[in-house]
Amino acid sequence: MNAKMLRCLIATSLLCTTGLIYGSISFFTRLLNVNTPLLQQTASARYRHSLGQIKKKMAVVTPQILSQSKTNRVQKQEFLNSNVRISDMSINQGKFVSVKDFGAVGNNIADDTKSIQKAIDAVSKSGGGVVFFPSGTYKVTINPATSQAIAIRAKVTLKGSDRRDSIIKLADKQGNYNSILGGEKYESDLSDFSMYDLTIDGNATNNIVVSSLDFSSGKSRYAVRIFVGSIIRIERCRFIDHSNANTISVNGEEQVSDVLIENNDFELIGGGISDYDHSTIYGHGKRIKISRNNFYSRNGAGTKGARTAIETHGDEYIVNQNIIYGFTNGMNITGYAKSSNNQIVTDNVIKEAYTGITLWSYFDSGNITNPALSNCTIANNKISLNINSWRPLWGDAPSIGILLDANSDAPLTNLNIVNNQILFTNFSERGRPTDRLATGIRLWRNAAPTVVSENINILSNRIENSLAAGIYISMPIKGGNVSQNTILNPGQSNSFFHDDYKSGIIASGVFKNFQVNENSLIDWQKTNTIKGGIILLGNCIANCNAKGNSLQVESGVKLEVLRSSLEAVNQ
Repeated sequence: MNAKMLRCLIATSLLCTTGLIYGSISFFTRLLNVNTPLLQQTASARYRHSLGQIKKKMAVVTPQILSQSKTNRVQKQEFLNSNVRISDMSINQGKFVSVKDFGAVGNNIADDTKSIQKAIDAVSKSGGGVVFFPSGTYKVTINPATSQAIAIRAKVTLKGSDRRDSIIKLADKQGNYNSILGGEKYESDLSDFSMYDLTIDGNATNNIVVSSLDFSSGKSRYAVRIFVGSIIRIERCRFIDHSNANTISVNGEEQVSDVLIENNDFELIGGGISDYDHSTIYGHGKRIKISRNNFYSRNGAGTKGARTAIETHGDEYIVNQNIIYGFTNGMNITGYAKSSNNQIVTDNVIKEAYTGITLWSYFDSGNITNPALSNCTIANNKISLNINSWRPLWGDAPSIGILLDANSDAPLTNLNIVNNQILFTNFSERGRPTDRLATGIRLWRNAAPTVVSENINILSNRIENSLAAGIYISMPIKGGNVSQNTILNPGQSNSFFHDDYKSGIIASGVFKNFQVNENSLIDWQKTNTIKGGIILLGNCIANCNAKGNSLQVESGVKLEVLRSSLEAVNQ
């Protein structure tokens, strides 16, 4: 796909438009016997029963063609520009004070908590302004009565001289707590709060997480907690040595909006003796941009407690140009809110992960009818997966580049997975039967197999060395296009399961207006691991095409380019 076509896809999505990421692991054992050919799926009683329900849904659901999609602009279009709301979110121009004016020392010995709080309160009472932190390490302690160290305020900016030099550090042995920086109450409105050029040192080395129970009763150990507010800005900061449920939590559904988290470093995340659920940045709100941040787990691939770097819930997100290294899962992009519309995820680099990007689409917050995840574009991302280093922690869970959580119960609408690069690395150990699901891109519904999704586009992706198929789809789709993808050397797992799962592309389900065209399947190895070209199974209601696909096998083994049991497929 050329650049012009890609820009059109992203523009259309813009205009029309924590995670227990392995909740579906328990369902893997319910799949077919690993040595059963895929063709037998469509002969099952469950499939025949589902087909009638799906055909009825296909008759009433109208696909939205990208070129004809809605043209109404999203609210506050200026939020989508690269210089997000600079005019609204600039440093407050009110009172300017230094924390040292209020007695802070910054020598990593004295307790500066009360002095910092006095400075913030003085600026807040004057109507807003800047609290400046000269170079130094400002030790803070948790107040047991509030379960946090510092209460931040609306219209107050915290500003350091440089993120490497101005450091707020949590003292040793503070026990379990809610937050280092947070609103005085959960419902405190923190509109117009911002922070720049500071380090927040969670000192997790000396505040050890023993187990996930340490996060119970609201003791999530946030570095920054914001549950209410708009026009929030966190820029050029450094968050180091954190073991927590979330490092930054901007979590208020409709009560949080217009947030920019940009150009921050997250270092030494997770690690220690226990694994637990974690999202470094957790967002639940509207118009949130997470851009140009760097995320590094404590020990790289295999780090406990470095579960997910970025998790999104809600409308109008931009997640772009982030670098994520050594997290189990790079991102959760979720439809787990009243609405999750217009989520744009582009140009991110995810390295040394076990899964790259997980999509969720669940009914939630009273929504039981609308698509939970709609107008979502996943484009131009580079994902590399490290298999061996994560296997001791995740065992039989399959490693996947981009996937739909298998328990998702709500439809997907207008999903574009375009021009991503997915590479599987460091696989030499014994394979697992569940490797048959370890694919580059996987859209599979296990818990809700009859839910129909619309306008699903998987275009121009490059997938290399997947343990099983390059692309695996198993769900009903009305309006879909799987075209111009390049699949290199799939089927790398040495586990024993049916060769069908080692094909280049597998699509199984009930389809209408479904295209599988001009895909390139290549195995350049002396001993080929690819065992088939494209397998299409299920039922085509109308207008299904599979044209112009190619298969090259360097070893000389002859394989079918296309094997289809779909009716009415044009070849």
